[in-house]
Amino acid sequence: MASTIMTRNIISSEKQGFFEKQGYLIMPSMFDEDRCQRMRAIAEEELHQKAAPLEYELDVNYPGAPLDQRSAGAKTVRRVLQAVSRHPEILAAAVDLAMCAAIKSLFKSENGLMLSQNHHNCIMTKDPSFSSDTLWHQDIRYWSFLEDNLISAWIALEPEHGFNGALKVLPGSHLKNFSLNSFDQDLFFRTDFKENEKLLLGELQVSLNPGDVLLFHSRLLHSANRNRSDETKLSLVFTYYDKANAPNEGTRSDRLPPIEVHSGKA
Repeated sequence: MASTIMTRNIISSEKQGFFEKQGYLIMPSMFDEDRCQRMRAIAEEELHQKAAPLEYELDVNYPGAPLDQRSAGAKTVRRVLQAVSRHPEILAAAVDLAMCAAIKSLFKSENGLMLSQNHHNCIMTKDPSFSSDTLWHQDIRYWSFLEDNLISAWIALEPEHGFNGALKVLPGSHLKNFSLNSFDQDLFFRTDFKENEKLLLGELQVSLNPGDVLLFHSRLLHSANRNRSDETKLSLVFTYYDKANAPNEGTRSDRLPPIEVHSGKA
């Protein structure tokens, strides 16, 4: 486990500035090869067991998803939910000292760091046969908090690239205030709206190696294509917020209690 001294320098002023301006940051090699292999084996077993709660491709109704229960691929899993409660190794990854110290540093706060157990507490899967396209969106469409200031950590367990459906981002979009017309009724960012055209030209395909972590702000616009490779892509995704922030009572962001992360001094 990384020492407190090591975590103090994990985010340089340059990286801090990059995240603040661009809304994302790639932290390379946060998890070593052996640990990635163990986590992938656990993820594969959880996917094989299909123990509830799960989210299916059918549930999201994205482009390429099965149309109904009678369609091929109707039982294709998209997210294995409540991941940290499924295996100690997954929980250990979610509260990893070095990763969480980096996240806490990005919040620039002396308050505690909270790990949400709702929504992005999952094994994210992308099946090569029945995966769908995720349209441009901000994750604040899922959340209900006092402040729209959360950071998600996307842990790559294998190579991620455009061909197998890695994330794409619109750098700097987390800083922009959009009109209601910029989004459709499901809060997806419209590609047919003229005011959005210039920003969409800045699309950036993210590529990750096993053990890399993509940190991104809850207001950052991102999307992903379907998996066109021959293998299921598996990732771990968790979301964090400053203790001074809080989920709104009675919402799905408040459904399960958070975990306070002991990340040392960032």
